[in-house]
Amino acid sequence: MESFFGSHGPTSDAGATRIKAMRWPASLRLGHTTMLTGKAIQISNSGVGLLMDRTVREGETALVRVDAFVDGNPLRLQARTSVVCCTCVGMDGFRISLRFQDLDEDAQNAVDALLRAR
Repeated sequence: MESFFGSHGPTSDAGATRIKAMRWPASLRLGHTTMLTGKAIQISNSGVGLLMDRTVREGETALVRVDAFVDGNPLRLQARTSVVCCTCVGMDGFRISLRFQDLDEDAQNAVDALLRAR
């Protein structure tokens, strides 16, 4: 499956996915017991990229949480996702690309706010 995070960045197409780099604490819950922590490094309107110290299987579903500050106010994004890909990035750990699944209104508002943040 093709990743939604490209190395070329956003294009000028009207339907192009907007991608924003960031560095916020994040966690990923797999099943009922496994909780992983890491950093959210990219977000788009279709998913989020994390940097973590362990691998996650492609196709697995997970609950992602990103804790950020936007304009001095705390913001929490919490959404159900599926793992699109997991790639080793050397000593930094693993880059995990997650695709959002059925965002509720609160999650969509959080994504919009993170994409607009400076």
